[in-house]
Amino acid sequence: MKTKFLILIILLLNLSSLLSQDIFENGKLSGNFQLDAQYYQKDSIIGAQEVDEKILSNGFLYLNYTSGNFSMGMRYESYLNPILGIDPRYKGSGIAYRFAEFKSDMIDVTAGNFYEQFGSGLIFRAYEERLLGYDNAVDGFRVKFRPKDGIEFTGLIGNQRSFWSSGAGIVRGGNSRFEFNTIFPDLLPFQTTIEGSLVSKYQADQESFYNLPENVLAWSGKLSVNASDFMVEGEYAYKYNDPSAANNFSFNPGKALMLTASYYPSGFGASLNFHTIDNMDFRSDRDARGNNLNLNFIPPLTKQHIYRLATLYPFATQLKGEIGLQAELTYTFPKKTFIGGDYGTTLALNFSQINSMDKTPLDIDTSTGHENTYESSMFKFGEKLFFRDINLELTKKLSKDLKSILTFINLVYDKDVMENEGSAKYGKVNATIAIAELTYLISKTHAVKTEFQHLWAKQDSVIKVPDNTNGNWLMFLIEYTIAPSWYFTVFDEYNYGNDAPERRIHYLNGSFAFIHEATRVQLGYGRQRGGLVCVGGVCRPVPASNGFFLSISSTF
Repeated sequence: MKTKFLILIILLLNLSSLLSQDIFENGKLSGNFQLDAQYYQKDSIIGAQEVDEKILSNGFLYLNYTSGNFSMGMRYESYLNPILGIDPRYKGSGIAYRFAEFKSDMIDVTAGNFYEQFGSGLIFRAYEERLLGYDNAVDGFRVKFRPKDGIEFTGLIGNQRSFWSSGAGIVRGGNSRFEFNTIFPDLLPFQTTIEGSLVSKYQADQESFYNLPENVLAWSGKLSVNASDFMVEGEYAYKYNDPSAANNFSFNPGKALMLTASYYPSGFGASLNFHTIDNMDFRSDRDARGNNLNLNFIPPLTKQHIYRLATLYPFATQLKGEIGLQAELTYTFPKKTFIGGDYGTTLALNFSQINSMDKTPLDIDTSTGHENTYESSMFKFGEKLFFRDINLELTKKLSKDLKSILTFINLVYDKDVMENEGSAKYGKVNATIAIAELTYLISKTHAVKTEFQHLWAKQDSVIKVPDNTNGNWLMFLIEYTIAPSWYFTVFDEYNYGNDAPERRIHYLNGSFAFIHEATRVQLGYGRQRGGLVCVGGVCRPVPASNGFFLSISSTF
């Protein structure tokens, strides 16, 4: 104990000496704060369980100090205890993120925690998403080197965050990026960028049944071509065999291909996207499951809806294997035309479809029934439909004070794939959603917004499993705004078409928010339906709840 105390005194003296040096002169301290808390009440009607603590909370404080080329920061987190839906392994408090960094025109050096992405993220993306309780930050070293404008090399090594500890695997990676129009200004007529990436992970093989690879390598290449009114982009990734719990210890390699083309002259936009994903679940720990220790991120090839009933059946990328495409057309009818009217009208049509991969098993593990190896076609759609979404959105300003948005959505959602790991139970959901949003500007500072939403849904499963989501839904929302500070919102979701009459429930919710400069406070009360919450194609299950909720955030 005396030795530790002596070391602490020496460190404090050294810190005092540093404070007097130039690096801490004329520095700037910035940061942000966030607190989310909920008070829970038992509600047997919606299946909300009793919470022993009554109040659960997630809190974050981030501090960043910058002086010239040097910066350092830390984030303190407190989960007492984690709010429902956030992994309970986050329980506790402490400094979960800290770093020191030096930046110059030619080189950046980071020690500690950091986030990073190579290319589109097919083989590597470290990031944080608090709404999901997701954080796979790397703890180690990162160096960025720019020998010339338009050229950047990145190298990193470290371990990934796993709640309050680090994952078992060691992550090594490198990325190179070349912006040819910057390097050779007069060489090409279009902005052309090429990226190449390598990621390797190491984890000791302690498995007695399988002979598992300890070092697994993945690589990717990306090409982007941009002009004033079009963009073409393609990226391919390959992962060597990586048996893990997430892929049922398949020894097949992983492959991914993403192709994107967009054309957007004045008043018109068109885009076409295609991707194929085969065995691309990539983690630094082969035993990890769920949203833990993922090395890569592949966004879903579907539109990310924002209306509440449209988010009832969200799709997440199936890393074991999927093939899909998405197309979108947007056109703005000019003003003073029959459809455009006095203020113009915008029409957007979107289509996406995701299917299984076309696979032929080569070697099946007789003890588990899982495919150890198989053949697959990267461009052939499999027979199983995972998800399809056809949606139309019409935005029209009816007068100088009244704006409308009309949305129509038809989707097919394989509930077994999304919510039961592919095992037959729920079947497919066929849903049609109609939405009308109206915003009326009462004055320069006062406005009222209303939303009317209706969802018709049918499920093809012959097994009827009672739940609180099946059937038709109605939703109404009204929001009153006093700019720039006050927001008052009330909405009700009514599952009036549930197969079970006792589950035809209203989910009434009310809240207000106050915003002043960089500070926001929101307080509300009501029921929250259970289901999946998704952000960017990553989802987490959320149980039903009833009670008060408080959210405070501020930036300084």
